[in-house]
Amino acid sequence: MVLNNLKLKLEREWEKFVSGNNKTPTIRPLMYDSWKRCLEQGISPLQSKTSISLSEEQIKEYVSTDTLFHMIKPVLTKLKDMYMDSGNLITYCNPSGDIVYIDGDLSLMLKAEDMNLVAGSSWTESNAGTNGIGMAIATGSPIQVFAGEHFCQEVQKWTCSAAPIHDPATQKMLGVIDLTGLWTVNHPYFLSAVTSAAQNVTGMLRNQLQMERFKLSEHYQTQSISQQSMCYLAVLDRGWNVIKASPFLYEHGLIDSNNFLINTPSLSSSLVSRTHWEFEHLKGIWRFELTPFIYGGISIGAVVHIIPPILTSFKDLLLAPSSSPNGIDKKYLSNMNRGDLIPNINNKGQAVMKKSIKCTEFYKSLFDHNPDGIYSCDLQGNLLDANPAMERMMGYTVEELQKIELKSLILPEFLENGLKYLNKTIEGKQQEYEIAIKHKNGHRVDFKVKSFPIFIDNEIVGVYGIAKDVTKNKQMEKELQSTKQQLDLFLKNTVDSIIIFDIHYNVIKVNKAFEEVFGWTEQEVIGRQLPIIPNFLFDQCTEIFQKIFNDRHIMSYETIRQRKDGSFIDVSSFVSPIVNEKGNVTAFVSILRDISEHKRMEEALKESEKRLRTLINAMPDVIVFKDGEGKWLEANDTALSYFQFENVPYHGKRDSELADFNDLFRDTFFCCEESDEKAWENGRITRSEEVIPQPDGESIIFEVIKVPVFNPDRRHKGLVTIGRDITELKQAEELLRKSEKLAVVGQLSAGIAHEIRNPLTSLKGFLSILQSSIDESNEGYFDVMQTEINQIESITNQFMAVAKAQATMIQLQDLRMLIEQALAVVDSEAICKNIIMIIEEEEDIPLIQCEVNQLKQVFINILKNSIESMDSGGKIVVQLKKFGNNQVLIRCIDKGCGIPKKRIPHLGEPFYSLKEKGTGLGLMMCYKIIEEHQGKISIKSEINKGTTVDVILPIPSSAEKVFSNSTEEI
Repeated sequence: MVLNNLKLKLEREWEKFVSGNNKTPTIRPLMYDSWKRCLEQGISPLQSKTSISLSEEQIKEYVSTDTLFHMIKPVLTKLKDMYMDSGNLITYCNPSGDIVYIDGDLSLMLKAEDMNLVAGSSWTESNAGTNGIGMAIATGSPIQVFAGEHFCQEVQKWTCSAAPIHDPATQKMLGVIDLTGLWTVNHPYFLSAVTSAAQNVTGMLRNQLQMERFKLSEHYQTQSISQQSMCYLAVLDRGWNVIKASPFLYEHGLIDSNNFLINTPSLSSSLVSRTHWEFEHLKGIWRFELTPFIYGGISIGAVVHIIPPILTSFKDLLLAPSSSPNGIDKKYLSNMNRGDLIPNINNKGQAVMKKSIKCTEFYKSLFDHNPDGIYSCDLQGNLLDANPAMERMMGYTVEELQKIELKSLILPEFLENGLKYLNKTIEGKQQEYEIAIKHKNGHRVDFKVKSFPIFIDNEIVGVYGIAKDVTKNKQMEKELQSTKQQLDLFLKNTVDSIIIFDIHYNVIKVNKAFEEVFGWTEQEVIGRQLPIIPNFLFDQCTEIFQKIFNDRHIMSYETIRQRKDGSFIDVSSFVSPIVNEKGNVTAFVSILRDISEHKRMEEALKESEKRLRTLINAMPDVIVFKDGEGKWLEANDTALSYFQFENVPYHGKRDSELADFNDLFRDTFFCCEESDEKAWENGRITRSEEVIPQPDGESIIFEVIKVPVFNPDRRHKGLVTIGRDITELKQAEELLRKSEKLAVVGQLSAGIAHEIRNPLTSLKGFLSILQSSIDESNEGYFDVMQTEINQIESITNQFMAVAKAQATMIQLQDLRMLIEQALAVVDSEAICKNIIMIIEEEEDIPLIQCEVNQLKQVFINILKNSIESMDSGGKIVVQLKKFGNNQVLIRCIDKGCGIPKKRIPHLGEPFYSLKEKGTGLGLMMCYKIIEEHQGKISIKSEINKGTTVDVILPIPSSAEKVFSNSTEEI
């Protein structure tokens, strides 16, 4: 909150200043002075980007040749390691304010590109307005510039902490170390960090300067001992400070109190080449001869020979000593450079020779077996020597290369720079550059070259270099550049919103699509925590981001985001972590796509699908949708219930595959698959009836309708199967058929009974009259006639029972008593056939409501049928047990001859009987009586094993028992 208030205050002061309403804003004096300088130099406060001053090639040349950069690179790397996760970029600028090094979090670097905070950009005040780098250069002191203190509005999103580095020898500024981050990460500690880093570098420079001065002093001592001429000697460091000098020079005032030679040409000149000057002093002309002192390939100072006036007239005299610092002449050094054996000196010849041999073999091995190409050439660029690796990379032998002008092998686009780097090396500057040559076989080879001057007696006599084949690396760079261009194009032109934010959820960068979709400008959200996350989803988002942070995995999900106006939109979010070279997540990239319309359509589709599914599931019919290959796509609840597929993964399976899930329906599914093919072949709606077995042993009859659906090219697209349970319809049809038959039977029975009973009455009367007059010899015939007339009368009575409704008395009755009465009626017949009849009864069998005589007649008929089927005797068991909560079961089990299975469905039909003299009316009457008692008869039988007859009757409720003694017509 404090930072935000300070930022807003600075922005108001800046607005007043640039509008001219407040010439003395309430800001730090240093910032005010810088703002005034920016106005004087014509810097626009609305400038969004600074300019680019250095090309990529110039940056590469700088970092490869600048000795300070090689020293400071480890410091920058350490700084990066320490502050990589702090939300800062680490930059280093040359003395001109041009960035030659930048590193840090990739997402932050992408955001920094908006204001050209990139390698090669210039950040002096005259180019970029008030900023940390520019002010460090202008003031020569460490400085931190926060948010609105920047002069240019685009840079006000950032905080810069910069510290300059000075050369302790020359006091010149060598460069600037800078930490730059978004304004939200501002902290005074960052200024301390860059200041400490700059001081560390300065400390290393001081140590280096001390070492250089020691080498210069050591050289002075050597030169003083071997000095044979009449001239005087002084050695200078890089800052032209006199380190050691002949006492004579101090005595005659040629060195001032600051330890500088008097009347030197220019202290700003670098000590890289020989020079001389003269001036009049103490009534004479003094001559100064300056020679750079080369150590480690670079100039660390100079040796100055001062010639007094008495000798200045002999200008052609060789003033420099003829001996080298080690007392070995130039000719000898030249021989040594060619690898010749060292001659015997000071009686140490044998030892020196052995040492030379070992050194020669060592350097020859290093030269011959180095995997990188090594070459040397003279000052005119003619090849002197090359190692085998160089020959292999170029395809030429050394002898061939010595006959070729080397520049002819350089590709034209690299020739100018190649010659430029050669000349700079000859001038004494180490170079590192890239170049491409034409291989002997004609293809291109890319080299990364480091070239160095060859010094002999502090003079450059040639150039040697080390070349590395980077052809593959160049190809990778091209691909990387292409990828970067594609990424930039994607960011600018995609319709999806892209937002980059750090691990603390502070926004780093957004694209134009984000501004259009969510309503915030980039300026409004930079540095703020993600404003698009609704409060009620913040915890959920935190968990998601933490999971991505821990797993380093990309995650895609749908969620809700909030616009600037407070409205919500549905988005598809794709979040990817940004990982640095150490594998640490430093930021996130989120790609958001507005799917509000898609979600609305999806919800409408789901609602429509829900209504359709509700309708389909509410239908009692079996409905199955199949694809063009006959595989199940969807099925309604009725289908799943019928086939017991509630827990079966039926999607994508054919009927033949589903048959494996339930053996009961195996035949049904195979038949269904065949009928599917017929429906495809017919190409139209087909209807059929199929009988499907059920687990309880019953079967269900289905009317099946199959609707084939085709693609425009007549390929199979789908199949809709609708199955309707018509079992009850079929039963109703059968009942209607039986009712019609019963009606006819009733009418026929009434007529037959009426016509038979009249003559039968006469016959019985006359037979009674004749009984007294019949003698004993004819009495047997009389008995036969009497029996047959009684049989006729019995049949006539059955006809009348079918045809005429009877008055019945409904009452509560004990079933066991009723069964015992029925057993008593047929007991004599059972005994004759050697049949035992047993009653098995559960406890607490309730009373039932029934018409006693009718129900007794049913049980008598059933028992008589069982007895008649058992010619060999046996046992008949009558079981009484409860059936469910409100029914009772009477089961009669015999071991008779059994009934064929195909005849069982016809039992109960009038005139259908298995007996020789049967009419079928008895069993028909049994069915009728039980139905009138709201019960049910079922028969199961197997040939030669017996028959089981189940009679199920309802148990009356309490209310029904109150009226159990009432009489009603059925």
